[in-house]
Amino acid sequence: DRPCLAEADVRRVERVLRNLVSNAIDHAGPRRPGATPTVVVRVAGDEHAAAVAVRDHGVGLAPGESAMVFNRFWRADPARARTSGGTGLGLSISLEDAHLHGGWLQAWGRPDEGAQFRLTLPRRNGDALRRSPIPLIPDDVVEPV
Repeated sequence: DRPCLAEADVRRVERVLRNLVSNAIDHAGPRRPGATPTVVVRVAGDEHAAAVAVRDHGVGLAPGESAMVFNRFWRADPARARTSGGTGLGLSISLEDAHLHGGWLQAWGRPDEGAQFRLTLPRRNGDALRRSPIPLIPDDVVEPV
């Protein structure tokens, strides 16, 4: 409903977002036959940070994989056809781009519930991040009690 601005290298941030959205599309396969794959992109900001979250409702991530997805050459499913996956460098490069801005790139996922990747950047160069205006765990997820 209003602009969400941050001082950033547009080329690098665009590369991160392109990577997150294309990965979400690749992994957002329908959970049931005939269903349409869904990808949701959410943008929010507060006075200290700007954030973008990319959410898919696909296969998700197994426990522990959300930390591994940023490792170079790591692939969630190495058996996937080479036509449906990249080199395994995109998220590693994206994490580096986020860090160059003093930002965070984080992942959440759960098997069969999809994944969410969140990029959080300080609004002003050099400011330290304390929190993100978007929760890492998507709003549509019910956490076990």
